[in-house]
Amino acid sequence: MEKSVGQPNLELNKVIEDSRRKIRENSHDIDAYIVLGTTLAISGRLEDALKTYKELLNLDPGNIQALINIGSTQFLVGNADEAIDSYRKAIKLNPKNASAYMNLANIYAETGKYDEAIECYEKSIAIDPDNVDAYSGLGLTFQDLRKYDEALKNYYFALKLDPENYEHYVNLASIYMQKTQFKEAIDFYKKAVEFNNNDYKSLICIGNALSELKKYEESFDNYQKALSIKPNYAKAHLCYGISLSESGNIDEAIREYRKAIELDPKDSKIYVILANIMVEKGLYQEAIDNYKKAIGFDGKNVLAYVALGNTLVLMDNLEEAINYYREASRLDPDNDEIYMIYADAVDEYASGSNNITDNKEE
Repeated sequence: MEKSVGQPNLELNKVIEDSRRKIRENSHDIDAYIVLGTTLAISGRLEDALKTYKELLNLDPGNIQALINIGSTQFLVGNADEAIDSYRKAIKLNPKNASAYMNLANIYAETGKYDEAIECYEKSIAIDPDNVDAYSGLGLTFQDLRKYDEALKNYYFALKLDPENYEHYVNLASIYMQKTQFKEAIDFYKKAVEFNNNDYKSLICIGNALSELKKYEESFDNYQKALSIKPNYAKAHLCYGISLSESGNIDEAIREYRKAIELDPKDSKIYVILANIMVEKGLYQEAIDNYKKAIGFDGKNVLAYVALGNTLVLMDNLEEAINYYREASRLDPDNDEIYMIYADAVDEYASGSNNITDNKEE
């Protein structure tokens, strides 16, 4: 067993040693440097990979591939600015290099510089009109900007160029989900599953879309299919629980929420959802316990503070409720609705205190 586990590393080490031998035999073997650097990077030895690419660049200052690989490796080690500089140098040396523009676009997109990303993706496509990844990247960038029609257009271009890639169907489906066009989303997610029948995430999304359409029994089937592939996936249990709850199967929903918590005990939103159901059932103390657990794992969960305050009000514990409303208002000071709830609770508490005082004086 140990031999089997170590086999991939042995193979990579062999490539590394062979590449180094070739460089010793011929210090100008450009391909050997590229293979060595790439293999070191794949092995996780990023600093060694950078050193190799830089040695190649010293040997051949105009090597575009070395500059591109340096940029990619610099980004992986967290040096985004240096990576951008390397890609720009590659573009300066060869303004017609689609790969350099593509990689530069990816970094801009990752760092939230969307306008720059769009410009670079479009330049990459202008050089290489069949660049599927550039269309996908452009689609994702427009999706992040909520420009859904532009995203759809580029995802459709990617699909046309590469119709066998299930990820394009997933991308298109995700846009239709965001546009609340659930029937179209279901069609594309189903296509994705046809190409990859282990795509449990698409099955969950089909379940979510069917639930939105109130086709609950069909949604249950898809959640169950997803769980047959990935039984310990907390999000599947959570989504299944939400659908069960919306269909009125409360006890079954609670079962799924508890399973989700068991699998992902630090996800605060699951505790909030479970607590909300407990409030509906009138189980206020259980709800309070779960809201507090949510806050324990995420002290900035504003919804948990507000919901906990609301539940304490239902239990006539206005004084403690005010403390949680106050914290929610502090965390989200621009939320007028939270502020009004907090202010109303304070007024009600103050009014109640005055009444008690008045009664005592009488």
